[in-house]
Amino acid sequence: MNKGKGPALLEVRDLKKHFLPRKRFLQEQAPPVRAVDGISFTLQAGETLGLVGESGCGKSTAARTLLRLIEPTSGQISFCGKNLTDIPETEMRALRREMQIIFQDPYSSVNPARRIGRILQEPFEIHGFQNKKEKTEKAAQLLERVGLPPEHFNRYPHELSGGQLQRVGIARAIALNPKLVVADEPVSALDVSIQAQIINLLSDLKEQLDISYLFISHDMGVVEYFCDRVAVMYFGKIVELANSEQIYNSPQHPYTTALLNAIPNLESGRIKQEAPIKGDIPDPGNPPQGCAFQSRCPLKEKQCAEEIPALKEIAPGHYAACFLKQ
Repeated sequence: MNKGKGPALLEVRDLKKHFLPRKRFLQEQAPPVRAVDGISFTLQAGETLGLVGESGCGKSTAARTLLRLIEPTSGQISFCGKNLTDIPETEMRALRREMQIIFQDPYSSVNPARRIGRILQEPFEIHGFQNKKEKTEKAAQLLERVGLPPEHFNRYPHELSGGQLQRVGIARAIALNPKLVVADEPVSALDVSIQAQIINLLSDLKEQLDISYLFISHDMGVVEYFCDRVAVMYFGKIVELANSEQIYNSPQHPYTTALLNAIPNLESGRIKQEAPIKGDIPDPGNPPQGCAFQSRCPLKEKQCAEEIPALKEIAPGHYAACFLKQ
């Protein structure tokens, strides 16, 4: 699997995505919303990296930015050694054969007027496949690979359940044998029993096709089961990054600990935070001074309100952005 060895499949350095609010008549321009504010990480071939955090922390924006579905404000994104921020759209389009995405809502991600078979033929058409028979055969094979019966080929999206339609989304994502799949909350809209089936399917496909995943979720239980490493994101920044075992057995950032405490029926032996966090994520248009988490942190000190902590390695392979650990 080449985990942690050799050049990274994906390397992100100081990636930022700021949105400028619409200026209202006779009003001054509001400051930019820093949805993603300087994140850095690597993803090795065959690895699954979890990107976790509360809703609104910037996870999905980060995913869409690194795929250049939306353009970054600044930073560098390298995929297979190519700097994606410097290449033209024509070259980027060709690279998208190797970089695919699974969306959170399976219903809104497909054309409701097209049959399932036609939806699964679209990736081949976009990337130059002309033979109609070949496209039909490949689409049928994709249905089988994701565990859907052949009769679904001629059905419409509204005739499928959410779990079945998410399998279609997964089939479409793996159609062109990508090296990287970004899974953006792929099970959060599904029933718990169906979530397990989809996660197992993604695990099987990872082994069969040697796929690397960037797995975005707010469900720490799912991430623990599925991911090799975990990056914890808060207010547009990564505040902790380590392998899954380190994150779940020895969290070093108060925010990570709070997320773990939110998991029902935590196993004994894990760190418990006696004073839980309160309040909501700050207003992105009006960020607090110092550490963004200090307004909610039960452990904050004077320095936390004055300076922004950098993400530093506090143990081999374990990074945290917290003055209490540096």
